[in-house]
Amino acid sequence: MAEEFLNRLDQIEEKIEGLGETLKRMITILSSTTDIKSDVRAAKDDILEAISTSQTTAEGFAGISQDEVRSIVTEELESFSKRLDERFQTISDKMVSSFEEMIASVPQQAPKTTAAVQASPQGEATVPSTSSIPGDRSIKVADELQRILDSLKMGCVAGDVLDTMTEAKENIMKIVPSDPIMVKIDKWAAIVKSYNLRHELQARDILKIKNELREEIPKYGLS
Repeated sequence: MAEEFLNRLDQIEEKIEGLGETLKRMITILSSTTDIKSDVRAAKDDILEAISTSQTTAEGFAGISQDEVRSIVTEELESFSKRLDERFQTISDKMVSSFEEMIASVPQQAPKTTAAVQASPQGEATVPSTSSIPGDRSIKVADELQRILDSLKMGCVAGDVLDTMTEAKENIMKIVPSDPIMVKIDKWAAIVKSYNLRHELQARDILKIKNELREEIPKYGLS
């Protein structure tokens, strides 16, 4: 069984290595687009702030008032940002779909290996696959985790995601004062806090947190 398991791991490793370059390109493209969107948002804020603090008189822009200038800048940048969002979402959806298909194509043989380990004379303890929290409260915890998962969309802003995580953790603490999921949420929040809160999360971090959330949610009764 051990040899069979190692052979299976070798197959998985070869499969992942074969996908490595493709995944790197995907992340590079998504990261570059995310940086562009963050720069556009920051530029808009800087321009509007400069207009607001300008010492120019109300008629100092060739007969155009500051309010009109602000309106023009806002409208043009929002239009550009919207077009960028649409293209970015199309690209990211295709890439995420391709990535999930690649992950699904990785060979798996977990059940037999797990059974063999459980049959071992050593009787080693295994990690529980479900939460020990009573059903009704467990479902509420799963709902809060689902909220975090739903907030992790391509193009999501770090500050918004962090707010959702903080609120979800507070709600979970009201349901159950102590649970291992608190440690997980703190770990995910630490990843988000490493960003400027006005910037968007990189694709690799979004996928990492989403995959871990998808592993945790079924333990609390949602699949």
